[in-house]
Amino acid sequence: MKTNRLKTRSAVLLQWYAGRSRMQKICMLIILIVFLFGVLGCVALYHNFHKSTINLANAILDEGDLENINNWDMKNEQKLVEWDAEPEDFYTLVIGLDNSDSHDGMNTDTILVAHVIPQNNIVKLLSIPRDLRVKNLRGSEAKINSIFANGYNYAVRQARENPNLLSGKYAQLGHNKVPEEYISSGMVMARETIERYMDIDIEYTFLVNYQSLISLVDLVGGIEINVERSMEYDAPSENMFIRLEPGVQVLDGEKALHYARFRKDNRGAAFHSDDFERGLRQQQIIVALIDKLNSWNNLPKVFEIIDTVSSNLKTNMTPNTMMAMVKEYYGKIATDHIYSLPFPGYWNHPYVDVEQEELEALLEQFISIDPL
Repeated sequence: MKTNRLKTRSAVLLQWYAGRSRMQKICMLIILIVFLFGVLGCVALYHNFHKSTINLANAILDEGDLENINNWDMKNEQKLVEWDAEPEDFYTLVIGLDNSDSHDGMNTDTILVAHVIPQNNIVKLLSIPRDLRVKNLRGSEAKINSIFANGYNYAVRQARENPNLLSGKYAQLGHNKVPEEYISSGMVMARETIERYMDIDIEYTFLVNYQSLISLVDLVGGIEINVERSMEYDAPSENMFIRLEPGVQVLDGEKALHYARFRKDNRGAAFHSDDFERGLRQQQIIVALIDKLNSWNNLPKVFEIIDTVSSNLKTNMTPNTMMAMVKEYYGKIATDHIYSLPFPGYWNHPYVDVEQEELEALLEQFISIDPL
């Protein structure tokens, strides 16, 4: 009976189609083709987004670390749930690795925490100095930029002794494909350490490499930056040669990376830049990118950009959540509602230290949902 009904409906549709004019048929075919391409495009877009997703619940941690993470299962369940578009603030961690052609380092080169406050259309950015003195999950002192590597290397050692710890899933890290558990272990260790230091709960964690920044800036056609000083540095071992002059200018991907990474200068210590200035420059690049994307007023093009760079990042944010957030917030958060907070501190070889009172004042500003 069901087959007969389908045949009847098909015959009716064919009869109706045959009765249309030639122009109506052409228009309907065009609409059908556009619809099919749209569906196929969405499927491909979702597939590429999906490549960036990583499960942080499979991190390999020792018992001592697990004991110092309260409610491990509950925390990671919470971080894997879909975003429900409720206007509540949340925290995001961005970890930047140097996986350039020159080397495949595991120490993090960039650590940035964002407080996203959708109910007020505000984002607060805070760059963490690489040499900041923190306590790892065992209570030992360490530089913050070593925590990811510690988690990664622990997972490698444990997996060699017990291969059953690995799921068989692999992820791209720089030039190599490695077991997903290695990356998730480093990300979780970094996230948990920063959560404890700042007394916050981080919802989403992103691991990116330098190619992400280069690709993104090039895809948007460059970003306008006011370079406040001359920069001149050669690092042949890293294939990096920085030459920037003061003034407002459009930087391509490679020059934007140079601007973000610059610390030492060929001309001597008087021309060097510290990690605090470096962090503010990185935030400046983020604001310039958001300003450029907002200026397009073109959501499909923004999705194309994100799709392209997704292969160079790993995150526990699901594809559905990523797309929903872009749709919800695109164009709503203006650059004058993005606040860059300078990190207080001083150099105390070999660490960056910060006075407790200054840290508390900073965190009070950062955690507040009110504008600065």
